Amino acid sequence: MKVTVIGEREVNELLDFPESAKKLVDAIASAFRDYSVGRVVMPRRTVMYIDNDWWGVMPCGSRNVGFSVKIVNVIESNKLRGLPTTQGIVILLDDTTGVPLAVINGTALTAWRTAAASAVSIKYVAASVDNVALIGAGLQARYHVLLLTRVFNIKRLLIYSRTKGKAIELMNLARDRGVDSVIVDSGFNAVKQADVVIALTTSKEPVIYGSWLHEGMHVISVGAPERESREFDDDVIRKASAIVVDSREAVINETGDIIIPMKNGLLAENNLIEIGEIIAGLRQGRSSSRDITVFKTVGIAVEDLAAASYVYRLARDRGMGVTIEL
Repeated sequence: MKVTVIGEREVNELLDFPESAKKLVDAIASAFRDYSVGRVVMPRRTVMYIDNDWWGVMPCGSRNVGFSVKIVNVIESNKLRGLPTTQGIVILLDDTTGVPLAVINGTALTAWRTAAASAVSIKYVAASVDNVALIGAGLQARYHVLLLTRVFNIKRLLIYSRTKGKAIELMNLARDRGVDSVIVDSGFNAVKQADVVIALTTSKEPVIYGSWLHEGMHVISVGAPERESREFDDDVIRKASAIVVDSREAVINETGDIIIPMKNGLLAENNLIEIGEIIAGLRQGRSSSRDITVFKTVGIAVEDLAAASYVYRLARDRGMGVTIEL
């Protein structure tokens, strides 16, 4: 059997164009819709720890899209090794024949699809995307800059990070792509000036507080993947008119951003609106331009499947990747 190997360089080259970035966002939106209306077979991810290192296995199948399995890890000590803290691979198979099609660099693919998920929430829920703030300046923040500047007409990007060097790199990247970008000295000052704020941290404690929020904001949390971690405080939940998630089942089991407010009696499962339900027209997200809205994403396997299928088709059509015989 022949399998196409698609590396980090190819993934980035394929997706870093306005047309392909927008089509990736559309593919992720369709995946969210299909998941919420029951067209996807997606068991909960298998999670295990080796010492303090997090490992996950994420399978997903959807007829006429494909079947994928992602093996992913989060290894914080990789910071000391000069390696990404999140790495992985995605294996894509044909859903009709079961034939393996591709092995794709999961680090780049995950970063692009995560940014695309944020973009989907902005497209369907946010009131404005003129001023965007990023809290954090790591790998996910970089890919958010890459994708969001291809998809939206952002007027100003605000960056807050405790790592000044990475913040400067992000600022220069955004400026190179024609977006006015500045570094701010606190999370508070980033949030106060933003229409959309995106938290992309590994913090265990809140980095966005409800007292900072103003009317019309859209707040996104990408970090806090563990039950005891959170990027929002309780007041963010209290102030939100709509709390939108990628998967109800996933967030109530995996992230402190939802688990802790539920334990505190501030939130019930039926308060959570899946982004796919909004896309399918089943539920409403924002009802007014003055609403404060929240999108909490933990990342689900259907995103990997949609992104892998799209990237594989792009690579095949453009003759990219390396074909090997197994």
